[in-house]
Amino acid sequence: MPPDPALLRVVRLVASGLTSLTDLDVDGVEGVRAGVDELVSTLIEASDGTWIVMGLELHDSRLVVSATTHSRSRTFGPSPTTERILDGVATDHRWHAEGSTVGGTVVYEL
Repeated sequence: MPPDPALLRVVRLVASGLTSLTDLDVDGVEGVRAGVDELVSTLIEASDGTWIVMGLELHDSRLVVSATTHSRSRTFGPSPTTERILDGVATDHRWHAEGSTVGGTVVYEL
């Protein structure tokens, strides 16, 4: 997807649609939506204009959401607020930067 904040709504809809296939309650679905929003928002801000590539994997007991893009910035990382949100809604989350490629992964136990 292009790094356009207007597309966050679409990403949240896809994530919540996928979680509707699980046993998550309404709060769990909202947690996934919030986490996906934080992941993609962070990458939109970091992106040098390169498209963001996302993957959503639904396993028996977990959902893994990952995304990458390219950045010109020498420093990459989420804001403290994003970290707190992900700490509250996700089972695990991690960020990576290798060369100009930056990304993150958010894991939810279902």
